[in-house]
Amino acid sequence: MFWLEFVVVLVAIFVGARLGGIGLGVLGGLGLAVLTFVFHLQPTAPPIDVMLMIAAVVTAAGVLQAAGGLDYLVSLAERILRSNPDRITFLGPMVTYFFTLFAGTGHVAYSVLPVIAEVARETGVRPERPMSIAVIASQQAITASPIAAATVALLGLLGGSTAKFGFNVELIDILKVCIPATFFGVLIAAFVSNKLGKDLDKDPQYQQRLKDGTVPPPRATSSDTAKVNEAIRNTPASAKIAVALFLMGTVLVVLFGSFPQLRPEWSVGNDTRLSHIVLRSEAEAKQALAQVKSGGNFSEIARQCSIDATAATGGDLGWQAKGKMLPEFEKACAKLKKPGDLTEIVKTPFGFHIVKFDDKRPAQNKETMGMPHVIEIVMLTVAALMLLLCRVKVSKVAEGSVFIAGVQAVIAIFGIAWMGDTFFQGNMELLSGSIKGMVTTAPWLFAFALFVLSILLYSQAATVRALMPLGISLGIPAPFLIAMFPAVNGYFFIPNYPTVVAAINFDRTGTTGIGRYVLNHSFMIPGLVATFSSIGIGFVLAKLMF
Repeated sequence: MFWLEFVVVLVAIFVGARLGGIGLGVLGGLGLAVLTFVFHLQPTAPPIDVMLMIAAVVTAAGVLQAAGGLDYLVSLAERILRSNPDRITFLGPMVTYFFTLFAGTGHVAYSVLPVIAEVARETGVRPERPMSIAVIASQQAITASPIAAATVALLGLLGGSTAKFGFNVELIDILKVCIPATFFGVLIAAFVSNKLGKDLDKDPQYQQRLKDGTVPPPRATSSDTAKVNEAIRNTPASAKIAVALFLMGTVLVVLFGSFPQLRPEWSVGNDTRLSHIVLRSEAEAKQALAQVKSGGNFSEIARQCSIDATAATGGDLGWQAKGKMLPEFEKACAKLKKPGDLTEIVKTPFGFHIVKFDDKRPAQNKETMGMPHVIEIVMLTVAALMLLLCRVKVSKVAEGSVFIAGVQAVIAIFGIAWMGDTFFQGNMELLSGSIKGMVTTAPWLFAFALFVLSILLYSQAATVRALMPLGISLGIPAPFLIAMFPAVNGYFFIPNYPTVVAAINFDRTGTTGIGRYVLNHSFMIPGLVATFSSIGIGFVLAKLMF
């Protein structure tokens, strides 16, 4: 049955990716229906927190675009590029990288790509060099942006489930690895890109286009620079205010994520002291539960049978605060009323648990507001302030490319991540037994799996939400999962992603393109170099910092 279910998942992903837009999400829903109603897999909870966080960020970015803030940023970037044309292969990707880092979406690159193409052509630089790495840089920056959907999705996973078992990942933990890793990965790829192809004056295809008149000869850039400066001077104050507000929101998210003590906190309910026994299979768990119920000593059975690190202490989990446990744990333990009470078997990504209620006391630790709620509140507030202070038409927000693309991402995550979660959790026993040892010995194999799935899904966030839970369940350390985060940037591999196609069309010289064998396209070498350099640097940083 596993392979039939796996085929259903692959078909849903493949057809959904072909349809594009919301097609990925609704095909994920169709696949989920087959897994649930045909194969009788129990559906997991939909990724509501991730969807709401992305919706809040996308709303703020959409208002920024409607207020003219993105156009203002593009004008500033164009002035930088035209002021340093001979460094376009390095400045181009830096501009798209920091734009995406700030905005949380790679779609801002669309406005900068034609500028990069023309500045390169006018200065005699082969446009393929800056164009290819500029597209890759915009993708890499997604995994470094504090407000990108993919980062939000990763934080929701590593700041949630693993926190209950000894590792509490904060936003700063992700950023301190991924920002330097992806930045230097892009720089390395830029040096490689600078060697691609023939110089423009020796490129036969471009020279033929010049001869045929299909491409105008290069022109002086002074007039264009003057126009850009004029556009910046004439930018309305409302656009500048919108940029300042959005930047303020991004900084606040980073601050709240980096310093949890800045967030509000409350005392809620009681703490409970729990012990548990964790087994690999449900059959083993049933046998252990029967032993306990027949009078066996819980602590001794935990020491003998449990696969968890707490076996050494008789399964003692210590005091647990409300809201800090896995949802499955929380729900099962809510039914325990007095010391000695036992749950039935509880299935989690870590195995099959038997939980014993040992004691309770008034809550000692205050509950801090979680980052999902912080991001949602901050970005909705920023969007509201931009609407009120910049007098943005609400209807214009919904018509913008950023908002439309963001809503499509929410639907994609809704369907495809829910289907992926259900498939992996329904087959966790088989998957854990067959590949846990392999990926634990060589974690880079899991990075390869992330890379391949991202090629199929065309979404970093959907890839994170679909596959990262498996990595957590397999026991891969959280720092390694953070280091492998840039592996979700694989959708340059097949050259049909919108920014890739746009870059090809913006380059009038014909140097940026798709080769005879499809995969030998302009973005392949820079993409592979940037991605795998980022992962390698990420592993080094993870070992140094954790």
